[in-house]
Amino acid sequence: MGSTQPSQPLRRRSTARSAAVLLAALLSLSSLFVAPATTAAWTVSPTAPSAAAVQPTAPAHQLSAEVVGYLPYWEMTAATFADIDLTKVSTIVLFSIGWDASGHLVTDAPGYRAIARSDTTAFVARAKAAGVRVLLSFTSFGATKNATFFSSPTARANFVSEAAAFVTARGLDGADLDVELISGTYFDAYASTAGALRVALRKSNPAAQVTVATNGNVSGARMAAKAIAAGADRAFLMGYAYRTAGSAPGLIDPLTRPAPALSLNASLDLYVQNGAPLNRVLLGLPLYGRSWPTQTASVGSPVRTGIANSGAAFFLEDLATMRATGTLITEDRVAGEEGTRLVRSVSGVIWQSFYDSRVNLETKMRVVLQRGLAGAGLWALGYSTGRPEYWTAIGNVFGAPTITGLAIRPSPTNTRSVSVRVAWRDNAAPATDMRIANGTGAFSAWRPIATATPWTLPTGPSVIRRTVRVQLRNGSGATSPIASTSVLFDHARPTMTRSATARAWMVRYAGTDVGSGVAGYKIVLKRNGVWTTLAMTRTTTTYRLRLGHSARFVIGVMVRDRAGNLSPAAYSFH
Repeated sequence: MGSTQPSQPLRRRSTARSAAVLLAALLSLSSLFVAPATTAAWTVSPTAPSAAAVQPTAPAHQLSAEVVGYLPYWEMTAATFADIDLTKVSTIVLFSIGWDASGHLVTDAPGYRAIARSDTTAFVARAKAAGVRVLLSFTSFGATKNATFFSSPTARANFVSEAAAFVTARGLDGADLDVELISGTYFDAYASTAGALRVALRKSNPAAQVTVATNGNVSGARMAAKAIAAGADRAFLMGYAYRTAGSAPGLIDPLTRPAPALSLNASLDLYVQNGAPLNRVLLGLPLYGRSWPTQTASVGSPVRTGIANSGAAFFLEDLATMRATGTLITEDRVAGEEGTRLVRSVSGVIWQSFYDSRVNLETKMRVVLQRGLAGAGLWALGYSTGRPEYWTAIGNVFGAPTITGLAIRPSPTNTRSVSVRVAWRDNAAPATDMRIANGTGAFSAWRPIATATPWTLPTGPSVIRRTVRVQLRNGSGATSPIASTSVLFDHARPTMTRSATARAWMVRYAGTDVGSGVAGYKIVLKRNGVWTTLAMTRTTTTYRLRLGHSARFVIGVMVRDRAGNLSPAAYSFH
C-alpha cells in the first residue's frame, strides 16, 4: 500500500488555440501542460457584490444519476459557457482556487480571478436557474506543502474558515477538495478537513455539499473512504490516469485490463475493498485522449523514440482536425478496454491516438447504473466544445423521458371531464409513471403512464382557459421536464341572433357565441308530429329545403359552438 499518490492526470491547459496548434494536431501539444500566463492584474474581494444575486440551488436536474462536470479556469470562456448543455449536468465544479501551507486562499492566481469574473458569475447564475448545483474546487498539490498544512490544526482551521466564507459569499452550493501528493500519515487529517468544511458550509446553506477528488489506486480508495466517513458527500474517482505520457500506447481510461494492471472496474473494486460506498462515488471520465509515435501501425507496437511530444494529450474537440491532418490509416475499436484508436501517418511518422467515442463513453457511463454508483463525472467541460455527440451520450444513458406531444380532448370542451393525451420518447430507461396538475396547483400522485388518462378540470367561470401540466418518470427515477398545454372550457350556450325564416323553401338564420366560437348549425324539421334532423351545417346561414308539396311543418335552427354547446332553437312555422 503506497504512502503517496502518483502524479495525477492532465490539469493544465493553455488558453491559446492558434491555427498552428490545430494544424499540427499532435506535434505541438506540450502547451497542454502549462498553466496560462497572467495577462492582467485584478483585485477581487471574496465578498464581491456581483455575487449577491446568486443564491444556493435546489437541484432540479432531470437525470437518472448525477453527472458532475469540472470547469477549469482556462476553459471559462464564452464558447465553453455557450456549449455546456445545462440539461445534461447535475453539478458543475469550478476549478480551482489553491491554498498555501498556512491555510490561506491564494488570491493572486488565475483561478481565483477567473472564478470571480462577472461573466463567470453570470454563467453560474444561469446554471443555478436551470437547477444545476455549482461547487468550487479548492486544490493543494505537493507532498512537502501538504505535510506542512495537514500537520497544523491552525492551518486547517484557517482554510476551512476562508473557504467556507468564499463559497457562501459567492452563493455557491458547496466545495470540492482536490489534494494530490499526500502521505498516508495525513489521511485522517485530510478527511477531518473535508468534514469540517461541510459543517462550516451547512451553517449558512443546509443543503451544501462537499466532494473530494481521489485517484484510482489504493491511496485514492483509502482517501475516498475516510473522507466519506468524515462527512464528504461524494468522492470523484479520477478515472483517467491509467496511462500517462511515458506509458506504452493505450487508453488512459481502460474499462478492464488483465491483473495486476489497474482499470476503471479494478479501481471500483479497490474502493469497495477499502470501505468506500459506491453509492457515494462518482466515476470520473476524460474528454481528452493521448497520442504516441509508434514503430508500426499495429496494436501494441512499441513507441518510436526521439519524437517530440510522445504521449501528448489532445482534446476531443480537436478530433476533426486530427483526422484531416496526415494520412488516415485506420480508426478502430479497442476491444476489452472499450475505447477507440485513431492511427495516422503525419510527415512520415505513425501516430496512434486513443480516446473515447460517444459509444465508448456510453458504455463506461452505464457502469454507473450497473454497479450502483452515485453518478458519472467529466474532466473537463470545454474539452469537447463543438462535439454535441458527447452530450447525446449523457442523455442516452441518464436522460429522462421526453414529452413529445400533449393535448386535451375534447378541445374546446363543455365538460370538466376530459382526457389527457400524452406522447413521449424514452431515453435512458422506459417511462413508467406520470403525474398531472391543473394550472399552478399541486401535482397528483404518480400513476402508471398511459397515452390517454381521464382527468377533471377545476370549477370556475362558464368560459375560461385551463392549463394542464404533465411530468413523466422512468424506472431510474429520472423526471422529464414539465410540459403544459391549455384547453378552453366553454359551458356558455351560444345565441341565435336571427330567427329561422323560410321563404321559397330557403331557410335563413344566424347566431353568435362569446366562448369558443360558432362551429355550425343544427336544422330540424317537425312534420306530422315527428321531429327529424335535416342537417348539421358548418357556418353557412342558409339552407335549401327539399320537402316537395308538404303541408304544414315547423323548421327549427340551433347554433352549435366549438365546445359542443347548443343554443335554444329558433322556429319558423309553416
